[in-house]
Amino acid sequence: MKEAMVLRGARVLCEGSFLEADVRVCQGRIDAVGRGLEGDVLRVRGDLVPGLIDEHIHGIAGHDTMRGAQDVWEMSRALARHGVTTFLPTTMNAGAEETNAALRGVREAMEAGAPGADIAGAHLEGPFLSPAYPGAQKPEANLAPTIEAYARITEGARDAVRLLTLAPELPGAETLIPYLARSGVAVSAGHTEASYEQVRAALSLGLTQMTHLFNCMSPLHHRAPGAVGAALTLPLVSQVIADGIHLHPAAVRLALAACHRAVLITDAMEAADMPDGEYDLGGQKVFVRQGAARLAKGNLAGSTLTLERGVQNAMRFAGLSREAAVRLATENVADALRLSDRGRIRPGLRADLCLLGESGGAALTMVRGRIVFER
Repeated sequence: MKEAMVLRGARVLCEGSFLEADVRVCQGRIDAVGRGLEGDVLRVRGDLVPGLIDEHIHGIAGHDTMRGAQDVWEMSRALARHGVTTFLPTTMNAGAEETNAALRGVREAMEAGAPGADIAGAHLEGPFLSPAYPGAQKPEANLAPTIEAYARITEGARDAVRLLTLAPELPGAETLIPYLARSGVAVSAGHTEASYEQVRAALSLGLTQMTHLFNCMSPLHHRAPGAVGAALTLPLVSQVIADGIHLHPAAVRLALAACHRAVLITDAMEAADMPDGEYDLGGQKVFVRQGAARLAKGNLAGSTLTLERGVQNAMRFAGLSREAAVRLATENVADALRLSDRGRIRPGLRADLCLLGESGGAALTMVRGRIVFER
């Protein structure tokens, strides 16, 4: 068989459980899963799982989506060290020209071919956000959610947008949400003061996700369930930052137990993979102390989490098995983004694989059958 590589010696996560098996990779795809497969054998040790997918990440290792194609490229390289094989570079709330330049940078990086983790498109976080819940986003950059504003921001790079976060209660969202859904863009509610009823109405229009659950949204109250109540009870995909800072471990446990479907994200900024110190996020100074990233006024400003640590934390906080925790960062994300060619170890799918060592860190990362990181 032409250029067939056989990964042998690992426990393989296949169809929801670990088994002792070989995985044969040929021409960028998983060719077979079984015992005694023929090919050039690469002996490995650990748990072989699908490559991790981060759909919400602003930066890592001193690099930031808003700075353009070269930074996105370097993010791709850095993410491979953490078992990530697919990611969505995520924008910050900024002016139309600055956001458009960032999207063009993402598209340029996609077309050039990433050196590590694959770029599946951009996550546009803003500018259609509520000023009531800005978080670390700049409220002065907010715009009304109209098709015209979206067209202006994405001009020349519209096909690069795969996910968009907005506040569904804003006037105009009832028109923009179905437009985006028809265009193949996943729509998530975030930085929102929407009521339960407004989220439910948006769901019927094409809303599919909730951005960083619990953070920057109307809270749960027993007579006014808010956006949090909607996330916990409606058929939505909820993003969870399992860093122990954005969410108390008990809140992570609640989210993973109650949500219809959850996905792990990092919401990381450039200080991820870097020491404590002073950094930048969307033109704002960020101070990182003991791994927590905050603006000068105290608002959390993204995270320093990496996704394989998020998987470990989900196991620790919520008592999940490794199989269940990995699913939150692989197949659940692939399904949410309609990436049907990855997220599972199954013959015919892309050979996007991650080998987790005993400590839970990535020992080897493979993208489309090519080893892009090996510890």
